[in-house]
Amino acid sequence: MTDLTKEQREERRQRALSLIEAELRATLDTWHQTPPRLDWAAAIALDALGDLAAEILVDGTMMRSLTIKDGVATLELAEATEMVRIFAAGMRGCLDGHGASNYVEMEMTDGATGDAFTVTVQRRNGMTPHQFRQQAEASLGKVLGIVTEYVIESNDIGGLDANDLTGRLEQAGFPLPNDEEPTR
Repeated sequence: MTDLTKEQREERRQRALSLIEAELRATLDTWHQTPPRLDWAAAIALDALGDLAAEILVDGTMMRSLTIKDGVATLELAEATEMVRIFAAGMRGCLDGHGASNYVEMEMTDGATGDAFTVTVQRRNGMTPHQFRQQAEASLGKVLGIVTEYVIESNDIGGLDANDLTGRLEQAGFPLPNDEEPTR
């Protein structure tokens, strides 16, 4: 493990304090309740450390890369903090390169076994693919409820047309695509 100088430890401590304080101030209304939600504050403080926490965890590992070509393994060593920066830049490049604002999924296949894997790279504060799916399913449920209600009314009462359905969907926040004139 790499030994830090007294100055390096103090600099790291000050960075951590600044990050935590800034995030706690920004989220004061979330955790500062009666009684205070100190468990929420602790989670917020931990998240605020972000890359600094990763840097602290890998200090001294000294591994930069491992490449295998023609059966020969090559291990490249460097400061661990540099490895974390390279890894973080790679993940950011992955997201930006695919135009992804939140996450990207990449398919990988083991050439020897044919096993397929999906690797998901996601921004820490964004929604997960599962959360996006749940949101879409909830929206679908609302739309289907509106359509079902319309069909029942149309059959039971009559006198409704497609504009009534379009208006109900739009009012609920689900306008039809390419609908040039909103119906209200």
